[in-house]
Amino acid sequence: MLLNHRNWLTCLLVLALLPALAQRQYRDHSVLATGAWYKLGVTETGIYKIDLPLLQALGAGGSSIPSGSVRVFGNGGQMLPEANNANRPDDLQELATWIEDGGDGVLNAGDYILFYATGPHAWIKDSANQTFHHQRNLYSKQSFYFLTVGGAGRRIATAPALPAAAVSIDRSQARYFYELDTFNFLASGKEWYGEEFADAPGKLTSRSFNLTTPRAVNGSLWTLRTACIARSVGSASRFEIGINGQQVPALTILPTGASQYDAFAQEGAGNYTFTPASNSTQANYRFVPGSFNAQGWLNWMEWLGPQQLILGNTGQLLFRSWEAVSPSVAEFVIGQATAATRVWDITDRDAPVNMPGTLTGSNWQFRQEGGRLREYVAFEPGSTMQPQALGRIANQDLHAAPPVDHIIIYHPSLAAQAQRLGDFHRRNTGLRSLPVSTESIYNEFASGSADPVAIRDFVKMYFDKYHQSPDNRLRYLLLLGDASYDYLDRLTGNTNLVPAYQNNFSLQILSSYATDDFYGFLEDDEDINAGLVLNDLDIGIGRVPAGNAVEAAQFIDKLEAYAGPGSRGPWRTQLTLVADDEDDNLHLQDAESVSATAISAMPQLDQQKIYLDAYPQESNASGSRYPQVVQALDNQVMSGTLILNYSGHGGARRLAEESILDQDIINGWNNAQQLPLVITATCDFAPYDNPLLPSLGENLLLRKNTGAIALMTTTRIVFSYSNRVMNNNYLRYALTPDADGRLRRLGDAVREAKNYTYQTSGDVANNRKFTLLGDPGLTLAFPVMRVQMSRLNGLPLGVSDTLRAGEKITLEGQVTDTQGQLLSDFNGTVYPVFYDKQNQVSTRGNDPGSQVTRFDAWQHIIFRGSATVKQGQFSFSFKVPMDIKYAYGPGRLSLYAAGAATDAAGLVSQLQVGGSSAAADADKEGPVIRAYLNDEKFVNGSITNERPVLFLKLTDSSGINTMGTAIGHDLLAVLDGDPDQYFVLNEWYQASKDRYQEGVVRFQLPQMAPGPHQLRIRAWDAVNNSSEVLLDFVVADDQGLTLSHVLNYPNPFTTHTSFWFEHNKPGQDLQVRLQVFTVSGRVIKMLQQTINTPGNRSCDLEWDGRDEYGQKVARGVYLYKLSVTAPGKQRKERIEKLVVF
Repeated sequence: MLLNHRNWLTCLLVLALLPALAQRQYRDHSVLATGAWYKLGVTETGIYKIDLPLLQALGAGGSSIPSGSVRVFGNGGQMLPEANNANRPDDLQELATWIEDGGDGVLNAGDYILFYATGPHAWIKDSANQTFHHQRNLYSKQSFYFLTVGGAGRRIATAPALPAAAVSIDRSQARYFYELDTFNFLASGKEWYGEEFADAPGKLTSRSFNLTTPRAVNGSLWTLRTACIARSVGSASRFEIGINGQQVPALTILPTGASQYDAFAQEGAGNYTFTPASNSTQANYRFVPGSFNAQGWLNWMEWLGPQQLILGNTGQLLFRSWEAVSPSVAEFVIGQATAATRVWDITDRDAPVNMPGTLTGSNWQFRQEGGRLREYVAFEPGSTMQPQALGRIANQDLHAAPPVDHIIIYHPSLAAQAQRLGDFHRRNTGLRSLPVSTESIYNEFASGSADPVAIRDFVKMYFDKYHQSPDNRLRYLLLLGDASYDYLDRLTGNTNLVPAYQNNFSLQILSSYATDDFYGFLEDDEDINAGLVLNDLDIGIGRVPAGNAVEAAQFIDKLEAYAGPGSRGPWRTQLTLVADDEDDNLHLQDAESVSATAISAMPQLDQQKIYLDAYPQESNASGSRYPQVVQALDNQVMSGTLILNYSGHGGARRLAEESILDQDIINGWNNAQQLPLVITATCDFAPYDNPLLPSLGENLLLRKNTGAIALMTTTRIVFSYSNRVMNNNYLRYALTPDADGRLRRLGDAVREAKNYTYQTSGDVANNRKFTLLGDPGLTLAFPVMRVQMSRLNGLPLGVSDTLRAGEKITLEGQVTDTQGQLLSDFNGTVYPVFYDKQNQVSTRGNDPGSQVTRFDAWQHIIFRGSATVKQGQFSFSFKVPMDIKYAYGPGRLSLYAAGAATDAAGLVSQLQVGGSSAAADADKEGPVIRAYLNDEKFVNGSITNERPVLFLKLTDSSGINTMGTAIGHDLLAVLDGDPDQYFVLNEWYQASKDRYQEGVVRFQLPQMAPGPHQLRIRAWDAVNNSSEVLLDFVVADDQGLTLSHVLNYPNPFTTHTSFWFEHNKPGQDLQVRLQVFTVSGRVIKMLQQTINTPGNRSCDLEWDGRDEYGQKVARGVYLYKLSVTAPGKQRKERIEKLVVF
């Protein structure tokens, strides 16, 4: 979907004049660099025990271990702060531990080591209100710690005894929370929601919850804070809440709007007091809907209140007291304690302090200096918990990694592909590339938790260390792996391999987004949540959302092919602009704006405009459709385009309401070796973080061989005006070459475009919804070297040179470097395309929201051919068709040249076209037309697949007319005699190398129904003689394998024969097995081969007439069985006879 109004989002942006200098200090090496390390997991906060069985289970020691050498490291499990200037530990911190080893310094059976660990969730202190607010960990259900054996460990100290206390404390502020994260309604944002309430069949309007209030002080007041949401159009809903049977004020929640762009639900929060009745308090929630289909959900509850300091059989007691904040000495009294009871001050979680005390009766008493709020834990050593043994980890040292240009962050399941990608850059792009696993980042920067902030902190370390050195600064970050809005794997088939950043909005569809920009805001004062701070990207970021190793490998295959010599071709000079219809021509205007930007930045690009309203619209049972647009787009992709740029409506499954691009269409593409950068200024074309919604955008990037090489696309609903801004900004930076003629890499273009957009547009959210899917270190394949023209018909090229109808033209030129110097070692082929004057195309006004308008386009081709380049020099000739427009005006000569080592492009725009030659032409014969399907092996009347390629070979002494200006003079194919099923082939004709008198057409036909069909093909030469041919064929049902016309030739034979057959699976790997039998049924020879043919006929299987032992077979009659198996295990067999003589 796309919002068509302009989004004037007002936001005050404060631009820092200078980048902040790095304030963080980093270790030279991680503690994980040396020694043997073992990972431990914990789920809750408290005291944990390490004993000999645990160490042996980890593989960390034998029957006795020096107790002083056992060391524990970790940073707790709470989420890392998102603001860059917030404090955080660098690398893993060592924890102080308590040893009980009997005094012999050895950890024997029965001995143990204690350490304090924090669980994954946190309580945030609110000193002003003397309370706390819970913070649920969004990324992990466990906290992780790391154990090593070796060196002297850090030990827990004991506090000194204090004098008499002024305050006696026997109570604590207890704190509990409940939050069930089950629903994320927009598949976006950090917040998830819990139990549902609804007045509908199978649903509940009332729910009860037991709030644990153990050891609550009698008669004390506790606080219940809660948040709920409701979806009720037009009228407010409410939650009626009762605590221990006593009603508290209802929680009223505002109504939602009726628009699909309004908030999914509204949220309300309440704060109530209650007196606990016992160790458990009951809270009842009753939902009163505001409309007939209203729904409500509980978000969270937290309850806090005075609790007696009683240890009892709980084993461990966490406590704190606001009373102790006063500067005087406080004495804490813990009831139901024993002589074994211990109390640690855990305010500094890395360095707990053992608190000395006395036992009076069953009360344990200890004293502490006041002045600040402190946290404590009282416990019995026999009631400690044991961490989960997760095993040994490999040594790592990201802190000591060398400076690089390009970092690849990958999921461990993609390690081999990440290494291959790094090798590709080192070999082909000149970038120093470093693959780094998410696991190693989490270990070193998040104490083992899968916190996406750790990725940012790792990248920031690189930025801080090297950004002031131009030769060593980090430039690109590639995230290799799929992401998910579900960080905790609630979804079946979840693919959260390399996480994306989700913002805080989970109910507001227009404000919610996922972005990888978070990983590029690296200066100290930047904070993605600070609306008054202008964050800008310091590196170029891209993502390859591969869900598995196969998808990653397919992308890298395409990347290698894109950079290889086999991909060179004139497609590298093509820009295709596609514009949706309706909306008062808004999208056409957007595309025209982008067209102007591209002309300004890179005039050498040939622009192909596919604007929907310029084509006839048809209606069927599925609604309005543009079959000719689908055909035009299909063929443009097949012939190749450097960039495919779309403006208009769209979504994850299609582009445009008329489905001009969907999965079925993409499945028919065969554009290997000419993969475009796809830019989509449309809504959520690639929500890569939604594993339940496979998108077209992701498929284009990850599909095998075909599709796209990269996408600049969107992940959420976006605004059309802001899309135009981003589209123009991106193309401006992507297409403007530097002084050496080189384009920016994709990551540089997206970084600069986004930063400029951040600085000039208030729509920050829309900017962050655009993402680069692909490798940011890749450079678009537009040629760097140049093609120049020097002579026309033997004379130096002049400004006033004119090409006239009927005139034979010879042009000479050369391939040069960016400074205009001849490349005398360049040998290859040049591909010229000469256009008649620019013409105006009119739209049709197909829909009420589409007004008839005109736009400029280069459509009429005088000549398209190729010529040999030798030692940098070339020439080519052609005859100017009689059908040019006779009024004088500038034409356009676009040039591309491909050599063994490089390629080049050029543009000549000063040549005039018009008028006619006085010389008469004696040619009275029309072109010779030879027509095939898929390849030249096709025989008229044979079978073919449902979407064959029409292949024409044309010859004429005057050349072929592809102008398309005169009525009826198009190079045309009509299907089954239907005047509405015609294909104009002018654009697809290519003259042969060094011979303008002959050439070929390769045109992708649309899908056709199974059965017999006929094409009537008409062609005109340059002096307006015409010819026609008929091509008959039978379309086989593509659902199954079809096998026909099985034969061997020659037959009979003596020393060699080839086996031929026709099939309907061109371009697919066919497993072919041939068995030769005697007439009695004995197998004398078996041949097996994988065959992949561009057309529908195969003649690749050959036999020399010898048996399995290499002996010549006797003369006579033999049988053979041909078995063909297609992908999907479809199999067909035929038995025929052959004769050996």
